[in-house]
Amino acid sequence: MGTDYIVIEDWYILTEAEAIEVAVDRHGEDETTSVAYCAFETWGDRNDPEYQFWFGLFLKLVQQKHVGWA
Repeated sequence: MGTDYIVIEDWYILTEAEAIEVAVDRHGEDETTSVAYCAFETWGDRNDPEYQFWFGLFLKLVQQKHVGWA
């Protein structure tokens, strides 16, 4: 399998902060939206480690924004 499906080269060595920065640089949106776009780009195989990385990071960002459910 080629590397055409890889969203961001060497994503697996990035810290979460670095990954967010790269996602924002790539998509030019706010952090949560940019990371969501990266997750969408890897969509297809939910067991794919790259998808799990981006989707997990997206969930962390969403949960940080919701402090309560009032």
